[in-house]
Amino acid sequence: MKRLGAIALLALGFLACDRQAAQAPPPPPPAAKASAPIPWTWHPLGGLAVVEGEVAEPTELVLEGRSIREMRFAEPGPVRWEFFRPPDGEAAVLRTQAGQTLARFEFTLAPSQGAAPRTPRTPPPPRAARAVPPAAPAEPVQPSVRTGTRPQDASVAALASRTRTSLAITPRPVPPSEPGTPRPPAPVAALQAPAAPLSQGPFWPGMGEALNLTRGPGGHKRLLLSFDGGSNAEVAAEVLDTLKARGVRTTLFLTGAFIQRFPALVKRMAAEGHELGNHTMNHPHFAPDMKRDPKWTRERVQRELLEADAALVGLLGRPMDPFWRAPYGEHTAEIRRWAEELGYRHVGWSEGADTLDWATPKERRLYRSGDAILRRLQSRLDRDGDGLIVLMHLGSERAEGDRPSAGLGAFMDRARTAGWTFVTASAYLRDLGKPAWDPQHRLALLQPPGPAPLAR
Repeated sequence: MKRLGAIALLALGFLACDRQAAQAPPPPPPAAKASAPIPWTWHPLGGLAVVEGEVAEPTELVLEGRSIREMRFAEPGPVRWEFFRPPDGEAAVLRTQAGQTLARFEFTLAPSQGAAPRTPRTPPPPRAARAVPPAAPAEPVQPSVRTGTRPQDASVAALASRTRTSLAITPRPVPPSEPGTPRPPAPVAALQAPAAPLSQGPFWPGMGEALNLTRGPGGHKRLLLSFDGGSNAEVAAEVLDTLKARGVRTTLFLTGAFIQRFPALVKRMAAEGHELGNHTMNHPHFAPDMKRDPKWTRERVQRELLEADAALVGLLGRPMDPFWRAPYGEHTAEIRRWAEELGYRHVGWSEGADTLDWATPKERRLYRSGDAILRRLQSRLDRDGDGLIVLMHLGSERAEGDRPSAGLGAFMDRARTAGWTFVTASAYLRDLGKPAWDPQHRLALLQPPGPAPLAR
């Protein structure tokens, strides 16, 4: 009996233990392993330096060295930052506005200071050279003619004879018009990109560089106030009045849609001497997240640019100046090279110099009042404005009293008093030693072939 009692007590003890174990809370799950942040690295890209890394929260970044001081605001997540490469061997520190050091770089031709060098890509096998028939010798290229005049040199005619056969432009009968009236626009729906890149030669110097101009050379206290014209023009006349009153000529980037919708404004821009750059025909997204959308092939990208340019030729009889700006600032080196085949260099804007003048109160995270935009721009000018390229817009859906264009004149007057000069994109490119491109050579891609010569 004693043995049976002991066995019963032992069984009851096991049951009690099982009941307590069942009632005990389950052990906490193992902590998730945090993914390591992307390390800060840099690599060269043509004449640019590209810094890449990651931030965990909205951060104002500062990159500072002996001859460089770049700033930009970064959203949480991966960061890609392009700027002109500093002199070889220069060291710089990347830190937050609050002073926390994130990385140190030495801008030699190979990444350094802990930056993992990128694995070089194996170059593709050389393509077989394509035989082309010998072209008739052309006369030397004449100096650039004034904007708005018709090309007269034999080099343009030679280029036209080589390119027209690949453009598939359907000629249309042109009705007679009064002298001095603008030509009707070219049949842009039929414009196609050249079947192959145009000859580099004397026509398109610099082709293949994939230039992305985001800042001019320093040492001159100069500033480029650039304006984009997409589909609206609420402040365009006010901006042009402000510039004209101060004798300032600048660079404006226009879509073909803007040109077709506001021809009188575009004529005024040209008459007052502003540079007219290409902003594409319809302002599409070429490269969301700075990665080319596969549907935007070379042919389609170049057609977007040529159609916008053809709209200007139809209005003014002359092509756009040799610059373009990607819609939404979305572009890649590949897309920039495609644009350079047509004689357009990319002009972006300096880091942190997008005024966000397009944002309305509904975009609360980006919105600043008109006065706040100009105060911020003044602060940037005082801090590191030399060579800055500022992005503003000719359209604004803001209320009239909340547009920075209203205070733009006062800002420009203060800047001039402090010794600043307002310049165009071509001034920056010239002082950077970039060869000049004559946009008149592009007329061969924008005009339908003329009538066949009469037989003698």
